[in-house]
Amino acid sequence: MARKTDDEKLENIYNAVQEHPGKKAGFIARLLGMSRSEVTRSLPSLDDKGLLLYEDEYGGLHPLPQKQLQDS
Repeated sequence: MARKTDDEKLENIYNAVQEHPGKKAGFIARLLGMSRSEVTRSLPSLDDKGLLLYEDEYGGLHPLPQKQLQDS
């Protein structure tokens, strides 16, 4: 049962980043009612699930464009 909650949390984080590209982890955390560290700690799990994000030079999170996924 806990696994589904984790999956939902990861999908919520990814969807929030898609809706607000370039926002920092703290913004995403406040939006979802989480701590910043919870969002940051979830980033490797997002990668493991194939929900790929990258961080820009200012700390903003962005979904990896689909074209880059296909070229890899």
